Amino acid sequence: MDATEKLRRIRALFDALIDLPESERAHALDALSESDAPLRHDVELLLNTPDATIPELDSHAASFRRRDVEPPSTFVGMRFGQYTAVRVVGMGGMGTVFEATRADDQYTKRVAIKILQHNVNSEITLSRFRRERQILASLEHPNIATLLDGGITSDGRPYLVMEYVDGEPITTWCDSRTLGIHDRLLLFRQVCAAVQHAHRNLVIHRDLKPGNILVAANGTVKLLDFGIATLLAPDGEEAPLPLTRGGARAFTPEYASPEQIRGTTLSTASDIYSLGVVLYELLTGRRPHLVSSRAIVDIERSVLETPIPRPSSVVTDAVARERSEKSANRLRAKMQSELDNVLLESLQLEPDMRYASADAFDEDLRRYLTGLPVNAQRGWAGYRLYKFVQRNRAVVAASVLVLVAMIAGTIGTSLQSRKARIEQAKAQEISGFLRGLLASVHPETGRRDAQVSDVLDAAAKRIEHELSAQPDIRAELETVIGQSYQGLGRYDEAEAHLKTGLRLREESAGAASISGVVGLSNLGQLYMARGALDSADVVFHRALQLQQQRGQTSDSLFASLLSNLGSLAHNQNHAPDAERYHRQALAIQQRVLGAKSDLVALSTNDIGVAAGEQGRLAEAESLHRAALATLRTNHKEPDAFIASVLNALAGSLDFQNKAAAADSAYIETLALRKRLLGADHPDYALTLYNYSGFIFDQKRYTEAARIAREILALRGKTLPESHPSVAAALQTLGRSLDQLGDPTGAEHALNESLGLRKKYLQPDSWLIANSEGTLGEHFALLQQYPRAEQLELHAQQAFVQTLGIKNSRTAINTRRLVALYIAWGKKDKAAEYSALLPAAQ
Repeated sequence: MDATEKLRRIRALFDALIDLPESERAHALDALSESDAPLRHDVELLLNTPDATIPELDSHAASFRRRDVEPPSTFVGMRFGQYTAVRVVGMGGMGTVFEATRADDQYTKRVAIKILQHNVNSEITLSRFRRERQILASLEHPNIATLLDGGITSDGRPYLVMEYVDGEPITTWCDSRTLGIHDRLLLFRQVCAAVQHAHRNLVIHRDLKPGNILVAANGTVKLLDFGIATLLAPDGEEAPLPLTRGGARAFTPEYASPEQIRGTTLSTASDIYSLGVVLYELLTGRRPHLVSSRAIVDIERSVLETPIPRPSSVVTDAVARERSEKSANRLRAKMQSELDNVLLESLQLEPDMRYASADAFDEDLRRYLTGLPVNAQRGWAGYRLYKFVQRNRAVVAASVLVLVAMIAGTIGTSLQSRKARIEQAKAQEISGFLRGLLASVHPETGRRDAQVSDVLDAAAKRIEHELSAQPDIRAELETVIGQSYQGLGRYDEAEAHLKTGLRLREESAGAASISGVVGLSNLGQLYMARGALDSADVVFHRALQLQQQRGQTSDSLFASLLSNLGSLAHNQNHAPDAERYHRQALAIQQRVLGAKSDLVALSTNDIGVAAGEQGRLAEAESLHRAALATLRTNHKEPDAFIASVLNALAGSLDFQNKAAAADSAYIETLALRKRLLGADHPDYALTLYNYSGFIFDQKRYTEAARIAREILALRGKTLPESHPSVAAALQTLGRSLDQLGDPTGAEHALNESLGLRKKYLQPDSWLIANSEGTLGEHFALLQQYPRAEQLELHAQQAFVQTLGIKNSRTAINTRRLVALYIAWGKKDKAAEYSALLPAAQ
């Protein structure tokens, strides 16, 4: 066999095996005859060793390629639909890019056409090319190159017609104009906006690098080449196309994330890392990792094993001059601390440690440019605890009007009008305790990785012993610790500390004091958070009664108590009562606090929730958006209040069938709550459940089941059996299993959901009716129509009595009945219930 024939056979065998799973590939190799043993050795070498070559075939391979591959110039002058290729402007692994012009007389237009090379025609490459067209067609953004057209040539080559971008790579553009740090960051924020848009459309770029980020003469950034991007599959995993071909990784190694280097599953965090590499290079003139070669083994060793130097530490005088600075010291001063932290957060080795989104990355750059402190985490526990308190004011600030200012040690703790010198002494005592506590986890002691929970646990152990003679100070610290535990979802510890704080408050100032009323309010909020609604009801009404006895019915504390009762009424499914309480609270807050306060925004949002529960969805959306606008004006960093309102807005959009807007709001809420609270927090789980219902309605049943199981994994940990997310997740799981062909598993999950709701909710709860209707829907799928009818009719009666016939939740069950009777062949009954649906339904 001569070398040319050997090369042909190696190529044929390689192409046949590369797309197979490894197990099938091994069987195919084993099936080769003994005479093919030399071929097997060479093919295995090419399959398993990315940089392998076969020296004796090199010269023949070159001549083979010359005969087999048409030069790019062949396509110049060729028609592609209405366009004619004019010149070659670029070549890559997948194809060649040409400048082209409109070929007819209608108008003149320059475009870019990308076509596959003749010698690259395997099915996997064609699949990637088709996917690029699909991806680009879904992305419409001023900073992303627009897909204009596409098609197949007469000889079967696919091509894309794209917006022609006459620009330079972002690094070249900035360097040639000696742009300073400020202008480089402004330009880079356009890149973040484009990437965020792609991520919201479930697209990962996977090859972000300067060559794919061009800047036009007018300073507009254009993001190019989604040829190797991955559309997220419906179940949340990547699309099932291989990441490599012949060992050639489908990315640019110098800008690749650690998970790309490892070959593990990718997420949007991979693009965050690549963005960090690009920005590092823009600011310092070099990439974070310097490697001796492009061999994947050298890059892997550098990325996975070598720490990234702080950006400010690598700048030189030459780099500084290219950035309009007189010296490296001047440039270093601009980058130290804030920009160092921003870049290093984007370049964390583990995906979960990076920015949660391109928007979050962009927000820190905005904060830096406007002189605000950035959100990138520092490395010691005092800073972490400070950020935790700042981000969770909704929880921690309930009983303390002016909260802990960690490190500086200034704390406002009194809700009463005491003498200033007493308050100063009290603040100094609390400050001293906290300084001593934080010193135990300061970096100088070597404990840089202490978590917020470590600090709280340490405080809980020391507080009783060290402050036993100062009950008023201890009461305030017990409250702060209890509410911080509540913010972490550790409800048992939270209850113990809040009860102790309440007892100390009542002993020190009296049960009817402001301090005592606030202590009751704190405890009631905890009960409500953990689903103990009866206990919350008793505590809230006791607090309201004491405040009324004091004659204080028009201050912010009374408004807060009304808000508590409104939230409780909502959780008890009494929407009209909830709206009444929240409107009363809002009237007081607007008068006392002004129209733009956080509490006014939150009450506005709560009224929106109540309106939505009563079927006034357009009004609800308007109220949510008004609340969100106020909070985003008040808070320039990720905030728990904003996450709460976004969650409500997502639900409102969902019920109005505004799928794209709802999806975006859910994803943003999840990203915020995961970053602020963690993936095991009950509030994150609740949003995750809401999103799973939305995903189910989009017929993405596998993903909905996966999310439901993710929530149920927290059962017995951070979610007690009584928490509404547990029964809700079981219901979503059951409905998904029905659609996935597992009726036995579905029935088990739906029965368990119904049982939990009957156990922990009031008999007239619409959630029980919802479980009954859903179980009836299950039996209808099994064609057990009488059993389905019994459950759905009982549910309908409860819905109408509890929520009213016009409520959107009632309409859901009405549609179940219509579907049941149609499937059963009872057209008259179907028409009867169909007539009850609102006209828009």
